[in-house]
Amino acid sequence: MAKMTSAREDLIETAAELFRARGYEGVGVAELLARSGAPRGSLYFHFPGGKEQIGAEAVARVGAGVTQRFRDLRESGVDLDTYIERVFKTTARESKERNYKGSCPIAAIAAETSSESPALARAVRETFAAWQDEMRLAAIENGLSAKSATIFASAMLAAMEGAFIVSKSEETSGAHLAVSHAIKALAASLRGA
Repeated sequence: MAKMTSAREDLIETAAELFRARGYEGVGVAELLARSGAPRGSLYFHFPGGKEQIGAEAVARVGAGVTQRFRDLRESGVDLDTYIERVFKTTARESKERNYKGSCPIAAIAAETSSESPALARAVRETFAAWQDEMRLAAIENGLSAKSATIFASAMLAAMEGAFIVSKSEETSGAHLAVSHAIKALAASLRGA
């Protein structure tokens, strides 16, 4: 049974990395199996919903991990400028570590499947909502009003996802650093709002 559990985990991890690089539609079930080393039978044993279920679980897994990272950063008590800098330094580093061949798997799935798959759309929506909630809480804890914190969180999420896409196309981390400055300026302007 341990082998089956490992196959399940391997399929989810492999899916997340492949979706990050090529999007949901650019990855087939045969490739997921080949890259993960999982036997074909394990796919339908663990994922009776097929690729769509794997996609939803990969979104949930990546989403939960990133949500925890946002929470840990927020709970560390850093000021908002430091929070912003650390988020975008991390995204820049992750882009560089993947040789600019991958972006955020959540955004890649959102762009391709939101109208075609309710399960994937729900997983993406829930993930983005959790990330925005952590960003909003960080802003509130650093003095922004609830309304301003909501604006901040929405803009920061959009900037982060956009930076991944631009970074991938330009093969540089410049977009992450540029949006870090822009989001810090936005936060400063919202402090008085």
